Amino acid sequence: STLCRTINRLETVDSGAISIDGKPLPQEGKELARLRADVGMVFQSFNLFAHKTVLENVMLGQIKVRKADKKAAEEKARTLLDRVGVGVQADKYPAQLSGGQQQRVAIARALAMDPKVMLFDEPTSALDPEMINEV
Repeated sequence: STLCRTINRLETVDSGAISIDGKPLPQEGKELARLRADVGMVFQSFNLFAHKTVLENVMLGQIKVRKADKKAAEEKARTLLDRVGVGVQADKYPAQLSGGQQQRVAIARALAMDPKVMLFDEPTSALDPEMINEV
């Protein structure tokens, strides 16, 4: 957990160094924003927006960060939700889903950003046994 959080600068580095592609992690500013845009993260707490539907949660980053067209973002979101087995839940809110379903939505949301690197903190902790191998 700490390493995942440190790579995205959500925790401070007390000593040592972390490099990605031979470059040290940026401390702040635009370089850090670029890094965060290229690193997908899925934690045990899924941090889905409770006031947005499953579909809206997966579309949001594509539209706000990647500047994707809304129609393209929706198509990609639906494809990824189907891939992780929760496509039929697209119009529900996170509170209406099981923990495993919320985790699959978080995975789809991270994949929707086309990250160069994906960081998982116990990615299968809330998943149903049949989904563990798929992840």
